[in-house]
Amino acid sequence: MTGRHELRWGGFAGLAFVVLVLLGKFLPGNPPSVDKSANEITSYFADGRTSILVGALMLSAAAGLIIWFSAAFAEAMRERDERSDLHMALLAGSVLVGGAIFVNAAVNAATAYGIDGRDAAMTLMMYQWSAVLTTMIGFAATLPLAAAGVGVLRTRLMPDWLGYLALLAALVSFAGAFGIFVSDGAFVAGGTLMTTVPLLVAAVWLVCASGYMVREHLPEITAGESIIPHT
Repeated sequence: MTGRHELRWGGFAGLAFVVLVLLGKFLPGNPPSVDKSANEITSYFADGRTSILVGALMLSAAAGLIIWFSAAFAEAMRERDERSDLHMALLAGSVLVGGAIFVNAAVNAATAYGIDGRDAAMTLMMYQWSAVLTTMIGFAATLPLAAAGVGVLRTRLMPDWLGYLALLAALVSFAGAFGIFVSDGAFVAGGTLMTTVPLLVAAVWLVCASGYMVREHLPEITAGESIIPHT
């Protein structure tokens, strides 16, 4: 059975993920859209090189924390419904998301690291690559968010509204991934509507779910006629 400390630390990992991923995203400032000129994008990386590198380190740390959170959450789901594979989908999806976040952070760091003396066209290509990868993380995030939502509703691990919120976050993430088909305008890949909004919706769910885990406000597990306290 998942012990008290495992769940609590998993919740702390979820909260730390939200803090680091938001700092890593917003610390460098508002990035230019991928449809901007190569010189403008190069100037963004040159002027904010240090903050972009620090943000990349934060994002790489966050990549591991989301897997930690999901492992604790998945174990709590498995204990309440061993016949379902939802916990496996949650864990596998979180590994995919964590890996994509780490790779994206590395691409941003590499772009900023070698900005001096690099051809502006190459910087533009690397930036577009990062923007597309950031947008496609929405597809990856759909799996663990949907698994978590269905798992909450099926196991009553947490209040139903948290299950519906996870499903909403999955839907928003899925829709945001279609930004890869847009090359300019409000729905462009890597833009606010297609990446930041899905991230914020998912972050709200993560904070709420992590709060329940940290405070140990999870229902007891019933086994036959006996009740096993979740401690």
